[in-house]
Amino acid sequence: MRPLALYAHSRGVPAALVLLPVVVLIAWAALHTPWSPLSASLTALAAVLVGTTGLAGQDPELDASTAFPWPWWRFGHLVLAAVAAAAAVLLVQRLGDEPFPAAFVVRDVAGLTGLAGLAAALAGARFAATAPVLWWAVAAIMPPAGSVPGRIATWPLGAPDDPATTWTAGVLAVSGCAAYSARGARR
Repeated sequence: MRPLALYAHSRGVPAALVLLPVVVLIAWAALHTPWSPLSASLTALAAVLVGTTGLAGQDPELDASTAFPWPWWRFGHLVLAAVAAAAAVLLVQRLGDEPFPAAFVVRDVAGLTGLAGLAAALAGARFAATAPVLWWAVAAIMPPAGSVPGRIATWPLGAPDDPATTWTAGVLAVSGCAAYSARGARR
């Protein structure tokens, strides 16, 4: 088997790619009437959670003993997860009459994927879903805020043209990719 196929199989990528459109379609069907920032963001969160499964292999000793350049493989894994999640949400929402702006979906997917990478690097792959889910839940229950700290806290539901929300998602995406790529999932 080729290294890419082995890596993908050890991380459960084929199963995630099969499950991703199903989960996004179910989330969209359940939430799209009316399609709002809350429902679009929740659908993006569901896509990210499916895409970021398998951020660690089943055998840490095997991962540590191979001669592969792991930072590039990990970086590619997170980027593929983000691209697949964003593409799935953008394609599925085209089934309705009121698609959400692509900038909103891409921002949410990038930031939430970065959060998953940070959580995996700091707490382990088992907890990769914790940070995106908790941040999204806090944003969903907080009232809309006009202050910069409030807009940062509620970035997943903020306007896609708001600089505070865009920068927050960007910083989370870059720091999550950097931490996960450099360190991998904590054991």
